[in-house]
Amino acid sequence: MGSQATGFDSGPAPLPPKDVVLSLRTGKIRPFGGVKGLSSAINKQPRSGKIQLTAGGFSGDERQYIHHKSPDNAIHQYDPRHYEDWKKILPDREHKFKVGAFGENISSAHLSEDNLCVGDKFRLGPEAIIQVTMLRQPCYKLNHRFEYKKMSSLIQSTGYTGWYYRVIQGGEVQEGDVIELIERINPFWSLSRIHYILYTDASNIEAITEIIQLEGLSKEFLTLFQKRLAKGTENMDGRLLGDFAVLWQSYKLVEKTRLTPRVQRFVFKSEDQDIDSEDLQFGRFPHVRLRFGPDSEFTRAYSVVSGDMRSFELGIAKDDNSRGGSLFLHDDLKVGDVLEVAKGHNASVPIISNDQESGSTKHIFILGGIGVTAFIGEIGTLEKKSANFEIHYAVRSRKEAAYLDQLPTKNTAVYAKDEGRRLDVSSIIPSPNDCRDDCFKPLVYCCGPSSLLTACQEITTKLGYPRSQTHFEEFGGAGTGTGEPFEAEIKNTGKVLQVPREKSLLDILNEAGFEIDSSCLVGNCGTCMVDVCKGEVVHQGTALEDEQKENSMLSCVSRGKGRIVIDC
Repeated sequence: MGSQATGFDSGPAPLPPKDVVLSLRTGKIRPFGGVKGLSSAINKQPRSGKIQLTAGGFSGDERQYIHHKSPDNAIHQYDPRHYEDWKKILPDREHKFKVGAFGENISSAHLSEDNLCVGDKFRLGPEAIIQVTMLRQPCYKLNHRFEYKKMSSLIQSTGYTGWYYRVIQGGEVQEGDVIELIERINPFWSLSRIHYILYTDASNIEAITEIIQLEGLSKEFLTLFQKRLAKGTENMDGRLLGDFAVLWQSYKLVEKTRLTPRVQRFVFKSEDQDIDSEDLQFGRFPHVRLRFGPDSEFTRAYSVVSGDMRSFELGIAKDDNSRGGSLFLHDDLKVGDVLEVAKGHNASVPIISNDQESGSTKHIFILGGIGVTAFIGEIGTLEKKSANFEIHYAVRSRKEAAYLDQLPTKNTAVYAKDEGRRLDVSSIIPSPNDCRDDCFKPLVYCCGPSSLLTACQEITTKLGYPRSQTHFEEFGGAGTGTGEPFEAEIKNTGKVLQVPREKSLLDILNEAGFEIDSSCLVGNCGTCMVDVCKGEVVHQGTALEDEQKENSMLSCVSRGKGRIVIDC
């Protein structure tokens, strides 16, 4: 069996020693990486106590990818020793390589791709029996997870993939439980040898013929190898690269100019001269994310005033309540400094296309302060088309009205606080089908502080606006996540966390070790969403649909009242 089918050392795999569960984690499907349309359950949280294991996996664990929902993929395990190797391979991302980063359900000290074989059966805890079915095939989502465009390919080449089990017999499992091999069916087919045939000796017909007869092999791998026999090696680009752009690139600050006492103009230029043409242009309502320092998790999202991914302009106000973003940019960032930048993908529902006939549509822009930057490009497009639009721009004073010179005077009303002119959104927003004069369909756009966004959202909801006729943007200091203190009880453990006035729920959860993914930090992307099981929430941000707000909240900006019960 197995002997000369490959150039790989195909002798029997060593037997693994008795092991114990060092970490047990489960996760829920969440928006992922700040990228519109991308979701995953990879960010799994540690679980304490006994967790029920069934054929579908651990209680409370979700899987987004359809093939991962197979019983053959019920449990994912990753060798934690690989993390030390990854820190050496990618030292600039060392902070990302810690247990749980690969989305594993369990980890232990001694099991690896080298000493496990397809079909191996293990006793897990006092009752459960599980069986090794396949390697994990790395996909493009790992590029986003580790913010490195070649990560999935690198995982594939190293063989540090992790593996899956099916559940033969369920039971309760907890950290500290024994993992013990009870039967080895295919001693010559270690996971490392399967890996060799998958990616190195991919056309070895004799080996593939042997693999598809292995007892315990997953249906996914059985189908894959059967197709190889019939059609040859598959194209792996879709799995490794995906349809989503890899995020972070280096940009140098080439210009910094003061526009008003509180607003500065920042122009960034790409350090990469070979940007793919499909990644060059922004979409509607463009924004970028800036990351402060290569080893930092600190990011902020800002609207793009003009340009493309070769060079673009931002207009950024210094926020009185800055949590570090605008303060750093205004006071510390200097011309010539380099930051990492990612093209933003807005999570909001797109507003009806502006390609409609101008006679039947009226575009109403309601802007507060630096919120003007969110829609300068859209306004310019509408002006070129001679569309029907109006702009309502609220500022502290005209001298603080950034980019006022880029707004068409005849379409713009300025509401300056120091002149005693107040913006009353209730008098501006008409009914969804306004026929007071000529009948038209109003489209309402709003960007500004939370108070302005809340007022516009309340009025459009009251008037019955469909989502397709509204578009809300919230960046910078509009959402800070601070406010009245409250308590958050964790459903699975009963632990109660105190959320003080000056910190967000996201801050407190991460301090408590929950490692909640986040991106924009102002409620615009949905990455930090958690489930709300009980209690009242004061919702901020724009990422959640109304129906989502019934059972979820954005931990970066929304707050509870009194005590809420959440599930991370």
